[in-house]
Amino acid sequence: MYKELIGFLESEEIIVFLFSCVLVFLFFKRWYMPLLKTWPAGFNSNARSILGFIPVVFFILFYIVLNYFASFDVVDSNLYKLFYIVLGFAWVYTGLLLVSVCFGIIWPDDAVHLGNKSALVVIIGEFFALSAIYVGANIGDGPGWWCVLFAGSLGLAAWVVLGFVYHFCTDIFERITVDRDLGSGIRFCFYLVTSGIILGYACSGDWTSFSKTIEEFQAALPVLPLTLVMILIELYFQKIKSRKNSV
Repeated sequence: MYKELIGFLESEEIIVFLFSCVLVFLFFKRWYMPLLKTWPAGFNSNARSILGFIPVVFFILFYIVLNYFASFDVVDSNLYKLFYIVLGFAWVYTGLLLVSVCFGIIWPDDAVHLGNKSALVVIIGEFFALSAIYVGANIGDGPGWWCVLFAGSLGLAAWVVLGFVYHFCTDIFERITVDRDLGSGIRFCFYLVTSGIILGYACSGDWTSFSKTIEEFQAALPVLPLTLVMILIELYFQKIKSRKNSV
């Protein structure tokens, strides 16, 4: 353990770890402060409990994956389990910042300060989808943290692009942030989580090379028909709602 710690401190991983610790601190501050201080009076207390427990669920899930399905050198090392858990929370936080810019659905503004239940549901879906992609990228043997981030970045990029395709066809972001349509929020949440699981699966596997990882990412192809089906379902429900409103 002592030699492992010395080797860790002398490697570039310590820089990644310290930077991740900063991001994790910012993440927990931004995630929990609204729940503790600015949660609107009378707003759904069950939702607050669920949001408070979500990071705990992620920690447990990720520990199980690292303990049984990660690279052999991680499975046998508590130090590297800690490293990848911290890196995982930093990944989720960075992903949430990215999608808040790309999707325009912002935590905590839309979900807490504006009391938008549709946005709240979507943000929960975003958290689990980002976690699923990162968890998938950790399954299998690999030479280091950078191959985890590379594989995960493929999934993240595909997830964001397909989210934009979903929005282009359905205007889903406006329906969530402006119309506050809870039904649209639930359907989009389902899509985000399901597509995240598929993309996480495509990110998993033993590392061989960059090109091979890209080639193996073709396992994510089922996400395309899923996206098409969910777009058609969303358009169907929007059509029904517009008919009701016109009556």
